Amino acid sequence: MQISMWAPYDEKQLRRTLQFILRPQLRLIRILGAVLIALGVALLAVQPLSSLAYVATILGLLFVVAVAPITVALSMRMQSNVIRDGFHMTLDDEWVTLTYPLAESRFRWAGLGRAIETPEVWYIMFGKLQAITIPKDPMTEEQRATFATFVDGVQPRSRR
Repeated sequence: MQISMWAPYDEKQLRRTLQFILRPQLRLIRILGAVLIALGVALLAVQPLSSLAYVATILGLLFVVAVAPITVALSMRMQSNVIRDGFHMTLDDEWVTLTYPLAESRFRWAGLGRAIETPEVWYIMFGKLQAITIPKDPMTEEQRATFATFVDGVQPRSRR
């Protein structure tokens, strides 16, 4: 397999990728928030003037509603300006190579944890927090089919 393509910077896609990566951690925070809300409501039912009940309820609401968007926004701001110029991606039988105007990253397929396909992209996971987004738009239908077959072959069987 040899696929080479240029991918422009896509802020919306970067935001979706960050949400995808952070989803498991944010799910736990939302569950904790729901527990705090339930605890706060139960405390309010028992003791309506309890300040602890109000604190638990408000903190729970913040965990459920505000933590995820704030975390993604902070993660977006922490991204290097190097990525804003787009990148050239080369996919071959051994490596994924991302070349930005001022930086380059290479990942060996042997380190692939799992691959998740969506209608727009493939998320190629190297570990739990390292994901590479491989966009489908710059690819031809033949390249998409070739890549899907390749990824299915290199993905560890337990992760499919």
